[in-house]
Amino acid sequence: MSQDLNPQPWGAQDRFQAHFIVKTDNQINLDDLLAKTKLQTKGHFAAKKVSDVEWVGGELAEVLNSDAELKAMIVKLPYNDAFIWVDPTKKGIRIHGKWKSSQQMGITKELFEVYDRIASHIKKQL
Repeated sequence: MSQDLNPQPWGAQDRFQAHFIVKTDNQINLDDLLAKTKLQTKGHFAAKKVSDVEWVGGELAEVLNSDAELKAMIVKLPYNDAFIWVDPTKKGIRIHGKWKSSQQMGITKELFEVYDRIASHIKKQL
């Protein structure tokens, strides 16, 4: 029996997610505040760029789709940062993106501005 020279890691992975939470005390309809981006892209592999963004989900998705400035901000983001989810929880609504490795983890000023604008739309909905 020989030992595998490239063993698969089974322990904790170095993957992280930054969650931005909008707290709420109001009773909320969870389905109305679900939203995620659906991206249209140009190019391949490392040259892949976002060309258009559509939000899918509940009522919040409709509000986010009507914000042209938010759409323009997301189109300028790097491809992996443009994947954004809005998920309601018991006492708040979280805004987050994809899992990132420790080397990739970070929030740029542009990404923070996008999350902040989404949070302002959420606060208006509550």
